[in-house]
Amino acid sequence: MAFWNVDLTTEDGAMGAAQLGGYAGFVAAALTAFGLAMLLVAFGTSSPAATALVLGPVVVELVVFLAAGFRLRAGRGLVWGSVAALLLLIDLLPKIATFSIPVIIIDTVLLIGLITGLRGALALRRGQFDTGEAAAIFE
Repeated sequence: MAFWNVDLTTEDGAMGAAQLGGYAGFVAAALTAFGLAMLLVAFGTSSPAATALVLGPVVVELVVFLAAGFRLRAGRGLVWGSVAALLLLIDLLPKIATFSIPVIIIDTVLLIGLITGLRGALALRRGQFDTGEAAAIFE
């Protein structure tokens, strides 16, 4: 299934889109955890107050990405997914300014995946699916 062209008219397509958004949230959480580990190695624990100040927002971002991943994987999570997409967009803007091409590509793919997951979760919430089309496959 292509993540830019999903079929939201069937329940399976909407659920697949929402689960794709969940996977994008998990990958974003894994990349954030890797960044958190790199921050710990770089800053160490020489000053606990400075370490907490630097690591606090990163931990919040990690929790938001994990919550969005679990909620979207379940077919829900419009709020968590929206907050995660907004955080990812805010995270993408400085990377665009510094022309970090590989990171821009990775973040853009993750953002597209999260937006696709939001579209799937919204379609699941509406619940207006074409059941005749799903049954026509077996005729």
